[in-house]
Amino acid sequence: MRKDSSPKKSTIYTEQLETFHRAADLIDMHPRVRLELEEPDFEHIFYVSLDLRDRLVPLDDEEAGPFKDLPASSMKAGVALEPLANGDFVLHRRALLDADITVREGVIRIPKRGLFKMVKGEPRKFKAYRIQHNQVRGPYKGGIRFHKDVSLDLFKTLAAEMTWKTAIADIPFGGAKGGIRIDPQAYSREEMEHLTLRYMYKLKNLMGPFLDIPAPDVNTNGAIMAIMMRQFTDGQRTPHAFRGVVTGKDVRIGGSEGRLKATGQGVVYCIEEWARDREFSLRGARVLVQGFGNVGSAAAEILYGMGAKIVAVNDANGTIHSDEGLDVDALVQYVHQNPDNLKKTVLGFPGAAAISKADFWKVDADIAIPAALGGEIDGNVAETLRVKLVVEGANGPTTPDGERVLAGRKIDLIPDIIANAGGVTVSYYEWLQNQRMEHWTEQEVNTRLERAIKSNYAIIRDVSRDRPTKTPAHDSRPYCIGKEVDMRTAAMVLALKRIEAHYLLEGFSQ
Repeated sequence: MRKDSSPKKSTIYTEQLETFHRAADLIDMHPRVRLELEEPDFEHIFYVSLDLRDRLVPLDDEEAGPFKDLPASSMKAGVALEPLANGDFVLHRRALLDADITVREGVIRIPKRGLFKMVKGEPRKFKAYRIQHNQVRGPYKGGIRFHKDVSLDLFKTLAAEMTWKTAIADIPFGGAKGGIRIDPQAYSREEMEHLTLRYMYKLKNLMGPFLDIPAPDVNTNGAIMAIMMRQFTDGQRTPHAFRGVVTGKDVRIGGSEGRLKATGQGVVYCIEEWARDREFSLRGARVLVQGFGNVGSAAAEILYGMGAKIVAVNDANGTIHSDEGLDVDALVQYVHQNPDNLKKTVLGFPGAAAISKADFWKVDADIAIPAALGGEIDGNVAETLRVKLVVEGANGPTTPDGERVLAGRKIDLIPDIIANAGGVTVSYYEWLQNQRMEHWTEQEVNTRLERAIKSNYAIIRDVSRDRPTKTPAHDSRPYCIGKEVDMRTAAMVLALKRIEAHYLLEGFSQ
């Protein structure tokens, strides 16, 4: 049994450790293994710098007064100006080519846009992180997140979760996470590219296909992974041998079919198993989706194709609702393939009503998929939910208080470490294809993914119910602990038993 020392301040990391220690106690984990897993192997905190480009910042009404007679300037907007989601423009060096510009006291008028003040670009530095939690089962593996609210505690939590998640998915990776504290909506594509290159440059000695393998996360994507791969392989005589240094790449440069939708697909595979077990039909099922990025939109598309109704969607900028169900194909087009929708938000989608975020959680539905950021479903939100099931598409979207309320109200919960394990599972398939110089079909990828997610979900379900079972698809007998536990604890039991085996069988290096 773990012995507590002096009280520590509660953080998101210590909250996650509550589940870890609860499961470790249940399996009577070896004390030294517990110590190895309580804290990350390495915590890398550093800074990356960037030369910002000149910007055009909108003038407010008070500042605009003296410039009402300023003539409009003419320039090639697509070449000279890059619009940012925060309302600014980045003024590229090509701006003066074939342009007719009038400037007064640093102010310029852009046709149909209004008055802007030129702000000279300057060097700026950003705090960056890479947390390598554990590698006993294989190379460190985890996403790169660009967000203004990241912190050491957050990345420690996410890195540890990757350790548990790779063990649950039964793939030979460990756990890591990292990124940069930045608001990407305030920076140009070129600036983000330069920042990504600098980030990988500083971490190059700590990365590699058999050491640490990044992947996309919040505000990163296949394009960012391509830039990181280029930086890592630059100068290598055999760059193709190092394609596995990152996953989540475009299929044309070594990425895997099915990777883009893999996390959302994994969410749906878990929902299918829950529905089969409950004899619940997904055709006509009402679904709430919080977050419409990669995970939320993919899950919504797949469920919509199965006949479910997506009745409300929330993101960082707004919420939409339709009691008859949204046209998800049109919504995906509006959000992700609309060049005018710089914030990539669902807000303003035609054919749907705008509602508040508070009202979103109160919409009558069967399934809620929180697929945005952590800590969204607290005790208060959990009290208002009118669903049968919560499926965690995001990392840590349910607080401990929220989880207690859900349990008390008999609302089922599928925890993130199995629900969103589809992404890292297909990342492993991508890594395998890179090592073998192969390319699998989407059907082959999804067949493997379905088998992996559903078999491990079945083990977790059996552990939760204390029903040791062996079928052709799964064997939960080595993992059941002689008592019933909640699904999150059951998932952690599975992870820790698989991780502990490596330490006990291999021993400790001296």
